[in-house]
This record gives sequence, C-alpha cells and structure tokens, in this order.
Amino acid sequence: MPVHAVTLELPDEVYQHARRVAQATHRPVEEVVSDWVRPPSQMQLSELENLSDGELLQTAREMIPVEHTNRLQELLTVQRQRSLSDEEQREALALVEQEDFLTLKKAKALYLLKQRGIQPNTLDLD
Repeated sequence: MPVHAVTLELPDEVYQHARRVAQATHRPVEEVVSDWVRPPSQMQLSELENLSDGELLQTAREMIPVEHTNRLQELLTVQRQRSLSDEEQREALALVEQEDFLTLKKAKALYLLKQRGIQPNTLDLD
C-alpha cells in the first residue's frame, strides 16, 4: 500500500494524548495518529445509521468498562517500573484501540443524532 507524507497541525491536547498513547504502546506518535485517522471498521460505524434515536443515544452514553480502564492504568504503572513484555504491550495497545474506537463510535452517534434534529446540548450525557 502506498504511503504519503502529510503534515498536520494538532492542538496541544491532541498531540499530548497521542504522545502518551505512543509511549504506552512503544510506537511512534506518527503511527498512533495514523491509526486514529484510519477507519477502524467502517462496516460497524456505518451500521449506526440504521439505529433508532434511542439506540443512538444509548451508544452516545456508552462508557469504557471500568475493568479496561483499571487494567490499562495497571499496565502504565508497570511500564514506569520496567519495560512491558510483548504480550503486555499488545494488551495495552488493544485497550487503547478499544477506547479510541468507542470514542469514534460515540462521536458518530452524536453526529447522527444532530443530523436528525436532536441537539447534543439537549442530551443528558454523564
């Protein structure tokens, strides 16, 4: 697959998040950002268009399971003490990718709701 160089200007908070993910997964920042803009599963995202308003609202309210958040935090703590094993690195990467995909799915659900005339500022998202 051909690769093209692109220069992006990112807000500091986005860059810092990418840098933290890159450190946690021992990958270059460029690779992390590239993964963020690559459609992870267009089939799953396009299926959101077929959901009812209520189902989209439920999708927009989804949260990362506490167990996943806790496990990723554990891995980051371990990483401060020693290098992660290959298996731990793969696990951390998978957890980060799940979080990223959920964020993308929630954003698409909110976008679709807004297109349907349901304003995100009227939603009760905790």
